[in-house]
Amino acid sequence: MIMKIKAMKWAFGLAWRFNRKMLILCCLILSAVSVLPALALMYRRTILGALNLFLQTGEGSMGDILPSILLFGIITALVGLSSRLNDELIYSVMFDSYYFGMEEVLMDSVQGYTMEELLRKDANDEYHACVMREGSLTDFISGFCSLLGKSVGIFSLLAVAFFASKPVFVITAVYIGGVISLNLALMEKLRRRQYKIRDKERLAGYYEGMPYQADCAKELRIFESQEFILKNWREAYGAVFDHEMKNSLTVELRTFVSGFGLYLFLTVMIVYSLFAVAQGSMTADVLLVIFALCMNVFTAVSGVARTLMSTDYGLYALERQYRIFGRRAEQKADPRQGDAPAEAVLREDPEAAASDISAENAGPETVFGAEGISFSYKGDKLALDNVSIQVSRGETVALIGPNGSGKSTLVKVLLQLYRPMGGKLYYFGKDYEGLKEGFLKCRIGAFFQDYYLFHMPIWENIGFGDIGHVDDRERIEEALEKGQAKSFVQKLPLGTETFVHKNVVKEGMEFSGGERQKLAVSRAYMSDKDIFVFDEPASMLDPISELEQFMNIRDTVKGRTAILISHRVGFARLADRIILLDGGKAAESGSHQELMAKGGLYARMFSEQAQWYRQEPEKGEAGCE
Repeated sequence: MIMKIKAMKWAFGLAWRFNRKMLILCCLILSAVSVLPALALMYRRTILGALNLFLQTGEGSMGDILPSILLFGIITALVGLSSRLNDELIYSVMFDSYYFGMEEVLMDSVQGYTMEELLRKDANDEYHACVMREGSLTDFISGFCSLLGKSVGIFSLLAVAFFASKPVFVITAVYIGGVISLNLALMEKLRRRQYKIRDKERLAGYYEGMPYQADCAKELRIFESQEFILKNWREAYGAVFDHEMKNSLTVELRTFVSGFGLYLFLTVMIVYSLFAVAQGSMTADVLLVIFALCMNVFTAVSGVARTLMSTDYGLYALERQYRIFGRRAEQKADPRQGDAPAEAVLREDPEAAASDISAENAGPETVFGAEGISFSYKGDKLALDNVSIQVSRGETVALIGPNGSGKSTLVKVLLQLYRPMGGKLYYFGKDYEGLKEGFLKCRIGAFFQDYYLFHMPIWENIGFGDIGHVDDRERIEEALEKGQAKSFVQKLPLGTETFVHKNVVKEGMEFSGGERQKLAVSRAYMSDKDIFVFDEPASMLDPISELEQFMNIRDTVKGRTAILISHRVGFARLADRIILLDGGKAAESGSHQELMAKGGLYARMFSEQAQWYRQEPEKGEAGCE
């Protein structure tokens, strides 16, 4: 219940921020028109009372009740017009203000996710479930406004019932309370079912999307696994189908019980009213008004039942969104405070602030320092185990090691993408704990082997490497040249205007693995930073392109601080110092000559890789000089 209240408070705060006039206006209009049925009943009773008195005594005239008749006609016409103010219309009126506003909030909020959270399945599942419900705020706010209006209408009808007859008021109140309680109980039941079926819905959706993915479709056809995939889809979808059937039965049960309740309500009211008329405690005009009251109450209550369902549907999603995003934003309202230079990074001049820190903490000229760093992706096996290294200003350091040794993980920890589980990190002697989150990004140009190319034009994909110069076409051309992508980009009909992938526009291009890697490396060259990181920048290139890429990197990082990551030991010879990781530990460190002299793992890896290039063909085997 506390979470519901907090989620509702958050939702109203967002609605007020997006469009407060819309919120106030809808609440006022819906509340005003909801009173009209009760006013119509009051004038109906006045007219019927006057007619009954005239028939019994002959007193009165048409002129006496003509104003009431006219007002009754006007109110009845307004009631008919107000029926067009249904839930669908309110939702559509609020759509632009609240749907797109919520979509922006969700897109912005995910930036607060840490990289560790993005790697967790549960966090990913929650995020996708939240983002798929951008309409939650519109559902809830439009439903709330409708409920407010309907509640005002119900209370006004109860007031009419109270003044008509106290027993009628009690019977009406019991009926309204019973129907609403039933719907609240069913809503909670549907909530619990929805929570249980989420994984099956996601799994069924995954299988449904597989035939539309070109890479996946290729595998299905080659290995003829269509029937196996269909079998898995049927199992997942079967559970979803059963869930939908149970929900439909639940809704039908609610409709049946509500309908049965109406007839019971009408029966009780009519029997009581007839008995009261027979006893002389109720006049015929009141009997007719009570019958009309019953129909109005049923219409109002059935409308409340439907609106409750849609409002709770929005609130259910809002609770999850608040738990994931809203509460996180509140916790960050008072962020961790660093010292003045770090604070300046997020304010006016990031580059100047970074320079201030560099000069202030130059000391031993150590750019990055790690002492006893440990990190795990899943909380069990350590990807980094008590790693201690240093990277000095202007030094090129190569991180090498077997697959899974922790090379990329170490760099991501150094760049504040992951928070270590233990140990200390320093930037120019400054503890990371004193730096704002994301502080280092203003000083680093990076390429990661798990890069991502956006479904946007090539020039934007490259320009993202330095967002402050995203429109600088001259710099983009230079970056393409350095990344070896210019030659094939120039051959494209649209050049740098060509879209990457075909997800957005049909004229987009699907590039080869090597071409994609060259584009991603070019993005790193957009940066004119003091620190560069290249993580397996040539893993998908042919030998000649690989050599050219390495030479470009060597020329680019000359005189700057650079970290090079590769499983190819020959690449490491470009570095001033080599750090070899093995099993998450820093196993060896030194220059190429020093490590070769040690005869350890580095020397063995170098010799084994070099063997492929100098091994003589065996007797009888074709060879080339």
